[in-house]
Amino acid sequence: MESTWVERDLPVLNALVQQLDDAAGASFPELRDITEDTGLEISEITKAALALESAGYIDLSKTMGPAASWHVKAVSKEARQAVGQWPTAEQVLDRLVQRLGEAADQETDPEQQSRLREAANTAGGVARNVFVDVLSSVIAKSMGA
Repeated sequence: MESTWVERDLPVLNALVQQLDDAAGASFPELRDITEDTGLEISEITKAALALESAGYIDLSKTMGPAASWHVKAVSKEARQAVGQWPTAEQVLDRLVQRLGEAADQETDPEQQSRLREAANTAGGVARNVFVDVLSSVIAKSMGA
């Protein structure tokens, strides 16, 4: 079976997160509202939404009646992380390591440059799992979890 994440599911998730944020609680995005944003047919969007719901990324609901439609009431923090809206601990750590490396490149004091490189190597190397655990806790607390 072929992967659907990059071509179908992620673009649908991205469009849904964006529309939910744009609506700011005033309304819930309907699946048919994102056909233009994604370039996908409604049948593919529906398949993606059902897959995203089963994975816990979205809260999908169907309205009944003559104009029945699917809409998204909420998205999870994992959905926001998947589309890059919220950082994961790994992303924060990667950025920190990158910034430490940049700071070391710009440092003129050899001792300070050495310390910055050592900090970057430590954060990105053997201590990476410890840093990720700590950052995960910090991020979770900042999000009220």
